[in-house]
Amino acid sequence: MTTRRRRPTRTERGLSLEQLDGWFLALEPPARVEGVSMLDGYLTAIVIGPRSIPPEEWFDDLFGARGNIAIASGTMLAAITSIVARFNTISEELSAEPPRHAPIFRKTDEGLAVPHLWCMGFLAGMRLRMDAWRPLLDLNRVDHGLMLPILLYCVDPSGRPMLGPPREGPETEEFLRTGYQDIPLVVPAIREFWMPERVREANGQR
Repeated sequence: MTTRRRRPTRTERGLSLEQLDGWFLALEPPARVEGVSMLDGYLTAIVIGPRSIPPEEWFDDLFGARGNIAIASGTMLAAITSIVARFNTISEELSAEPPRHAPIFRKTDEGLAVPHLWCMGFLAGMRLRMDAWRPLLDLNRVDHGLMLPILLYCVDPSGRPMLGPPREGPETEEFLRTGYQDIPLVVPAIREFWMPERVREANGQR
C-alpha cells in the first residue's frame, strides 16, 4: 500500500521573492526595509559584518513585536521562512562560491539596476553593530575604499548623501551610473576583512 505525500502548504514553502516583495510593500505599519531589494542589502550586512547577530534580534529590528519567531503564524511565518532562506543563500554563496553571489537590485521598466534601496538596506543592517563597523568607515584607512560603492548610494536621516555632495563633472556622473557594478566585488572582500573578527568572536575573544 502506498500513501500520497502531503503537499506542503504555502506557509511551509514560504513566499516567492516576488510575493515577499509585494507583502513588504503592503505591510502596515511598514517594516524596517522596503521590499526584497532593501531586505537583501540588510541581510548581506548581517552575514558579512564584524559581529554575528542573533536572528531574534534582527527580526525584532525588522518587524518589532510582529517578528517574534516563536509565535509567528500564517503569512508572517511564510515571510520569515523566505527571509531565513535568503539569509542562508547569501551565507552559503559567499562561503562556497563568492563569484556566484549576486545582490538583488530593483530594476526599472527598462531593466536598469536601481541600487539605492539595496545600499540603504545594507546601511540599516550595519546600524545593528555600527560601532564595530567603524574601522571600515575611517577615511584614513585604505580599506575604506571597500565601502565606497555602497555608501555612494546612501543618504543620512536628513536625506543628504553619506559621502557628501558629489563633485560636478562627467567623471562623477559616470561613477554614479556605474559604481554599483563593483558591489558584487566588494561584498566578498568586506566579508574577508571581517573574518578575523568573526573567528575571534567564535573563540570567545573580543
